[in-house]
Amino acid sequence: MRKLMVAVLCCLVFLAPVFGQAGGDQVQWRKYAGTSLYLGMNKHIYTTTIRKVIDEITVKTGIKIVIDEYAQDEFMNKRLVDLSSGAGAFDIVMMDSIATQAAQAGWIENLDPWFERKDLVDKKAYNFQDLSPSFRKAFTVNGSTYAIPVSGEKQILYYRKDIFKEKNLKVPATFDELFETAKTLKKEYPAGILLRGQKIHTVSNTTGVIWSYGGKIADDPAKYNKAVFNSPEGIKGADMYTTMAREFGPAGVGNYTWYECVSDFQQGKAPMYLDMSVFMSQFQDKEKSLVAGKVGYAPMPAGPAGSKPTGGAWAISMSTASKKKDAAFMFLSWVTSPEVCVKLALEGGISARSSVLGHPSLAAKYPADWLSAFSAGLAADVPELTFPLISKNEEYLDTIGTAFNSLILKKQDVKAVLDDAAIKVTKIFQESK
Repeated sequence: MRKLMVAVLCCLVFLAPVFGQAGGDQVQWRKYAGTSLYLGMNKHIYTTTIRKVIDEITVKTGIKIVIDEYAQDEFMNKRLVDLSSGAGAFDIVMMDSIATQAAQAGWIENLDPWFERKDLVDKKAYNFQDLSPSFRKAFTVNGSTYAIPVSGEKQILYYRKDIFKEKNLKVPATFDELFETAKTLKKEYPAGILLRGQKIHTVSNTTGVIWSYGGKIADDPAKYNKAVFNSPEGIKGADMYTTMAREFGPAGVGNYTWYECVSDFQQGKAPMYLDMSVFMSQFQDKEKSLVAGKVGYAPMPAGPAGSKPTGGAWAISMSTASKKKDAAFMFLSWVTSPEVCVKLALEGGISARSSVLGHPSLAAKYPADWLSAFSAGLAADVPELTFPLISKNEEYLDTIGTAFNSLILKKQDVKAVLDDAAIKVTKIFQESK
């Protein structure tokens, strides 16, 4: 009996590296040792950060990772050629708004069945639901997942802690409160609040306010049959954003992109700024920012439908033309796992996972209120994508952005302006099918 027990223990020790050690992990980590995987990547902070951790997966699995990195325009061209031709030069590719087209054309893998492969991923430990719901939606096609979001940004509110303390002001939690606070601050500063006003640049931020008032851009988040941002809710949201920009923004706000907003806020020209979470590091930079150490961060204020911030994300997909799909998915699930996402967040301040931003190791490096505001944005459920996945995206941005910009430039009948824009955008939707 003793000899039998010893034999069983020896077998378990021998099999442990193959089938995992604990917690139900049955991943066969060394099965594809010697395989080389090729990643087609955009020049991006995510690409920079994963270079710092890929040696770990090689040690763990024996899989060699080769990153082919290109400037964005070149990358997009190379990606399109490789995917559409079925050449399979890339096993893994960075993915953005082309995801719907790529999925429908069969260029990238439906990842849902792969997550059932216990030999490739510990599904429970992976915690798929921890990924930001709005970012997941951006890469879901016909109910299936075709890419995993890896980095993103969300609307948050930047404000001057010192000024708010001096004037005993409450940090706005609703758009009504934001309006009144901006109105008060405009009396003493060149701008009570900074908002993008240049036509194309208004689209993402105004969309978040429209959502927060219960409106939507399109009738169907996948088919885009008809523009509906001229609904009563959409009108109220657009009116709130454009009125604040017109009445409480800086002189010349109609030409403001994120660049002018960031510059003004760095120089202390406005006590509030509503925009994407990614600008935090620029405000904390003591060499370039006059407000470093004085900035507070809060979730985007809520409208009648709640706080529904817009944001964008990059993701990674697996090419259907890859001849090393098992190894490719093992890498994909590893590099987007909670454990690795923590390391990437520490390196680059990026994440598509809500839990990562609450990890203790990030607290020492980043402002706690920024982490909290960004986490709230990642956790928010929104009704549709920030930018419709249509072929005439530039025409859409120009048309709807022109409408928002015109409302910022002068006070008008908001319904009339949006009704006219909705007719034009509906035509763009129909022509994009």
